[in-house]
Amino acid sequence: MPVRYEDYAMFADYSELNSYTEAIQSENSHEWQLAMDDELKSLYENNTWELVVKPDDKIVIDNRWVYKVKKNLDRTIDKFKARFVAKGYSQQAGVDYNETSPVARFDTIRAVLSAAASEKLKLAHFDVKTAFLCGELDEVIYMRQPTGYEDGTNRMCRLIKSLYGLKQAPRCWNRKFKDFLEKHGLQVSNEDPCLFYNTVKRHKFIIALYVDDGLVADEDSDDLEQFLEELSSQFCVTISPLSCFLGLQITQLQDGSVFVSQENYTKKVLQRFKPKLHYTDLLWICCTTSCTTNPQHLYM
Repeated sequence: MPVRYEDYAMFADYSELNSYTEAIQSENSHEWQLAMDDELKSLYENNTWELVVKPDDKIVIDNRWVYKVKKNLDRTIDKFKARFVAKGYSQQAGVDYNETSPVARFDTIRAVLSAAASEKLKLAHFDVKTAFLCGELDEVIYMRQPTGYEDGTNRMCRLIKSLYGLKQAPRCWNRKFKDFLEKHGLQVSNEDPCLFYNTVKRHKFIIALYVDDGLVADEDSDDLEQFLEELSSQFCVTISPLSCFLGLQITQLQDGSVFVSQENYTKKVLQRFKPKLHYTDLLWICCTTSCTTNPQHLYM
């Protein structure tokens, strides 16, 4: 067994910025300002809230900006991303929200990739931009105006659409996307509420959803393209060949086989812990968890 270290932890790319003030005072302030402007533009275009005078008996939740530098597989900068989120931890169950939403399990993702490899399914990836803004809220929620974009009044944002950070936001989006898929003949798997498969078409068609990231596997390439076009007409999405999904680097070879690795993550671990790692630890880090070879449970 590899030696365990007390300071060892799973980690991902993140920005050191913790506030709006740090963003506008950083060396990349121009890029962060453009990113925030783009985020607010999307929120306004989606009619996410209306400014109103808050009733005295209502609770107001706070908000914050979340900053992240998104990178390509070769570690070069792709874009600066600013996300405006509500501080959902201040919500009260039964008052501000009732239910939350699940996400696809990682063994489901591996099973879909295994099914694609064994049955030579075509793979694609989609990312829904501002997915949570598509969901409709059932509750009445008041929130403070965005930091750095206040209008100078005491008015509050009465949310019309769900927003990142809200406890119920993932469920609102999941419900919206589920309705869309059911209209296209797909149904939810009994094994995973975020796994969908077709019930009308004769060929195999599978979708796994992890919040706003989707993995699609289809036996018919023409049908796959048609579905992605309909998806684009309904939501604002970014569609790309499957190369990276939830931190996994994925390559589908010409013979249909699928190779999954975490090369970039392994390099980051080595870079951080190199002075402390033993040869046995390197072997442990580089081991690849195999996908299930029996994808039949997907359709149960």
